[in-house]
Order: sequence, then structure tokens, then C-alpha cells
Amino acid sequence: MTDDRGGWDDILDPGERILWQGRPRGGVIWTDLLSVQSVFGLFFAGFAVFWVLGAASITGGFHRMSGPDVFRFFPLFGLPFVAVGLYMVVGRLFWDAYLRGRTWYTLSDRTAYIATDTLRGRKLERYPIEPDTRLILNDGEIGNLWFAERVVHRAGGYTGTGSSRRYRGPRTTVHPVGFRRIESPRRVFALMRDAQAAMNGAAAVRA
Repeated sequence: MTDDRGGWDDILDPGERILWQGRPRGGVIWTDLLSVQSVFGLFFAGFAVFWVLGAASITGGFHRMSGPDVFRFFPLFGLPFVAVGLYMVVGRLFWDAYLRGRTWYTLSDRTAYIATDTLRGRKLERYPIEPDTRLILNDGEIGNLWFAERVVHRAGGYTGTGSSRRYRGPRTTVHPVGFRRIESPRRVFALMRDAQAAMNGAAAVRA
């Protein structure tokens, strides 16, 4: 394993060594269609289409709408909700494939790095490896190695109007963070375990 620090001199700490670099496997993951999010997206998109068609029939149809312009375009207000539902079903799969195609992974003897370069701009995430960092391996020819979590908090509030108005309490969602869909994940797992063992050994010497 060569320690090619090209382009990393202003990022790595003094003495920090690169152990591994790789990228996630690309392509659309069609098996992700089988999820609760897809079912909810189908329901959401179907309800939105029903609303658009119902609004069009009330206003006389798309080609025979009469009255003020605001009423003529009233059925079109539901199209963004159709788009949201379709994104939840299939659009998110293509966005995920795009993100993985613009992602790079680097593992050093101290830190895991996740770099992305997308339409949103460049981003470098840094996750220090601690002796007690919990590692989760999804093994296989292509697998995942999780080593952190991203916690998202959503405040509660009221949704809907009239009799359908409901209060939804605050929610907390935990998303695993790590190297997704990498080749030979067990090898990278072993490198990270070795880095942890070296840290534990150094800590024992200091003690």
C-alpha cells in the first residue's frame, strides 16, 4: 500500500498515513424500490393525480376552462405534489446513483473521509477513528462499512386544514454513515480494526 499524499498535504495531520482509497459502486439500486418510502410515494402521487383530474373536471377540463386565469391554472397547482410522489418512488434512486458517482472515500490511520462533488458544490466530511468507534460490516463482494451516525431532528407541528388538521409530534431519525457499496469491504474493515488496535496499543504504552 503506497501512501500517496498528492492533494492531501493540507488536509492530513502530520504523520497521518493513507491506508485505503476507493469509490462506491455506481448504478441504480432497483431493489430499493421495495421500501415503505416507495409505497408512501405511490399513495402520495396517486392522490395528487386524482386531485389534479378532479380539479380539472370541476373547472371544465384543461381545454374548456372558463373564468379568471387563476381558476384556469388551478388544476396545475397539484403537479408539484405529483412530482414529489414520483421522486419518492423512483427519482430518489437516480439521485442516489448520481451522488455515489460523485463520491470518493479515503481511510487513514486516524480518520475516515467522505468527499463529494455535486451540483450542490464540493464537500469533505471527516470522521475521526476512535479506539471505541463502533464498526458495522455488511459483508459481500460489494458491501457497506458503517462507522458513524447522522441524527436528524424534526420539530412537531400541525398539518392539514379544517377537520383533517392533525398534530404530528417531533421525530428523530438516525441515518448510518460510512463507506457504501465498496469492493472488498472486509479488507477495509480489517484496516480500520488495525488502526483501532494501534491506537489502543499506543494508549496502553502512554498509561
